[in-house]
Amino acid sequence: MEIAPGIYSMSQEEGGHVHAFLLDDGNGLTLLDTLYDDDGNGVLSEIARIGKTPADVKTIILTHAHKSHLGGLAALKKASAATVCSHDWEVDIIAGRREATRVSPIPRRPLQVYKLQLGLALGLGKHKPCEVDRRLKAGDHVGPLQVIATPGHTPGSLSFWWAERRALFAGDVIATWPDLAPGWPGLTLDNEQNLRSANQFGDLSNAEILAVGHGEPIARDAASEIRRILK
Repeated sequence: MEIAPGIYSMSQEEGGHVHAFLLDDGNGLTLLDTLYDDDGNGVLSEIARIGKTPADVKTIILTHAHKSHLGGLAALKKASAATVCSHDWEVDIIAGRREATRVSPIPRRPLQVYKLQLGLALGLGKHKPCEVDRRLKAGDHVGPLQVIATPGHTPGSLSFWWAERRALFAGDVIATWPDLAPGWPGLTLDNEQNLRSANQFGDLSNAEILAVGHGEPIARDAASEIRRILK
């Protein structure tokens, strides 16, 4: 689904209403996260729907290394030969050399996501490993995107700003499902740090679009919605 010119949203319920995004800046496609399923079919279907082929995907960027966001990575890398990018801290998890840091199994709100919290607490939800080609840091640019370091949910969580389209891709720093909030406390490794990361977005006073990892994107006047949840 096109939510703005050149920005396509894909989603699936498995993985917590998880979303991924295809970006078309006229110089090939950039894929931001890969949904939950290992086969990558949700992404491949959207690529075909917009009249493109897997070879048009030049770059795959991961906001962080949780199964909901990198499930389809290995299949999509194979189909596209795209350059895979992530923060350095997430590389060994993505490549299968280290498991994702576990969280507490004690339930935290929102309770709708407790299944995901318990899965991460028990080390469930394995993904097919894939090597990372490029390691990102704050201030880097990938295609049309500026990299923003937003640790908290995980130490290597990244967000991205497409200035020309006034679009913020916040990963799991902010969620819009089941409510608009600065992340999910039960799945976030450092909630205070995550909130500090979210407060960086207050500087993006002209943000029109907010695209998040869980929940529907906000496609109009995102800056005012972001300000509502910042403290």
